[in-house]
Amino acid sequence: MPKLTKVIATIGPATETEEIMKELILAGMDVARFNTKHGTPEWHLERIHRIKAVAKELNRAVGVLLDLQGPEIRINLKDEKSFEAKKNDEVKFVSTDPGEREMNIPQIVIDAIQVGDLVSIDDGICEFEIVKKTEKSLTAKTLNPCVIKHRKTMNTPGIVINMPSLIDNDLVQLDNMTDKDIDFVGLSFVRNKKDIAILRDELKKRNLHADVISKIENQAALDNLDEIIEASDGVMVARGDLAVEVPFEQLAYWQKLIIEKSRTAGKPVITATQMLESMTFNPRPTRAEVSDVANAIYDGTDAVMLSGETTLGKYPVKCVETQSKIALFNEPYAENYLWEFTGQDCVSAITCAAFNLLANRPDSVDKIVLLTRTGRTAKTFSRFRPGISVKALTANGHAFNKLSLAFAIDPILVEPEFFHYGTEDELVNNLKEHGIVKKGEKILIIASFAKDINNRRTDSLALVQIE
Repeated sequence: MPKLTKVIATIGPATETEEIMKELILAGMDVARFNTKHGTPEWHLERIHRIKAVAKELNRAVGVLLDLQGPEIRINLKDEKSFEAKKNDEVKFVSTDPGEREMNIPQIVIDAIQVGDLVSIDDGICEFEIVKKTEKSLTAKTLNPCVIKHRKTMNTPGIVINMPSLIDNDLVQLDNMTDKDIDFVGLSFVRNKKDIAILRDELKKRNLHADVISKIENQAALDNLDEIIEASDGVMVARGDLAVEVPFEQLAYWQKLIIEKSRTAGKPVITATQMLESMTFNPRPTRAEVSDVANAIYDGTDAVMLSGETTLGKYPVKCVETQSKIALFNEPYAENYLWEFTGQDCVSAITCAAFNLLANRPDSVDKIVLLTRTGRTAKTFSRFRPGISVKALTANGHAFNKLSLAFAIDPILVEPEFFHYGTEDELVNNLKEHGIVKKGEKILIIASFAKDINNRRTDSLALVQIE
């Protein structure tokens, strides 16, 4: 039985060759992520074309996620040289050229921070308290010994900084893409639905139809979680910055809540950051990492993600294999079905009915076949977390790749003629001829069979014994 949880692997220097990309896909990678914080637009586009070609050769649905940098604050050091700070040492944040033991940051950040505020850099490794402020500088006391490194990210927990949701580099990255190149766009440091609307407007200007994946990684996003989920096509639990922006003891709670809310809304949800961090250098995961991946699956996540493990790590393919193994074993025990019915449209009703039939008669179905033109029916059914793989047939290339992110959905790209049927028997014959079903199987079909008085096809269910 194939795994149901999807695996996202970030492409980098360790995984940029065709050979390694092929190994990643065969090991279980469903979506390739490209982190625009690093690399030029040309570098990303060339590797995107490469992964698309490899996926086509293997006849596999592999989505491409372009992860935008967003309004991230990065420190710049004099001559890019790191320096060491001891506990209670004083260092400076400046908006001018940095001197010795100084860190350059944007003026808008200095304006927003006040004496007494706590800030951190490098995923919270270095923590500081602001003890003095001038027009163009902040003097900070170091709260723990650490090494301050060039271009590390700065976090300002609880402090809202009015930065644009998209930076120049984000727009340049989008300028370089076509509609065939990317399937998902990750929006970093999203704060509210207005940020999502801005990105959608920029995508529309470029005739890009990629789904928007909102990354939840600050307090503002948590405060506006419901509206963000509603406005997004999918959500990422971006635990790296989130665990610095909010108290780390709250992280597991927020992860579970974000997954639950996303599932109820029928939006794919990704769990990310440090899932197999030790495997960047070691061939085996720690026990805690195994439990972390498994618990995300028990929470009901659609996908688990790898970052540095596959960009610079020594064992990128083994990392994908490891997540796939953990998913395969734990999925049968993760009875995280969604019983809540939301939505008044036909798609919501038919998918809910299909799941209830499956849940009440699990042994009566060998295979689920779902026909979808846009991918919406498949994603809506996926939110119920069926414990069986769903063969989702579509003639839409965009839908084919986007379904790579949906739990339990195994996309199959077919010719448009496949959808030319008028009766259940005609559809079943098509399925048999294409080897999708075989004699003796009991299949649950979710498709459009009949036409109503206005000559419109209607969604229907059928439980069929293949003769």
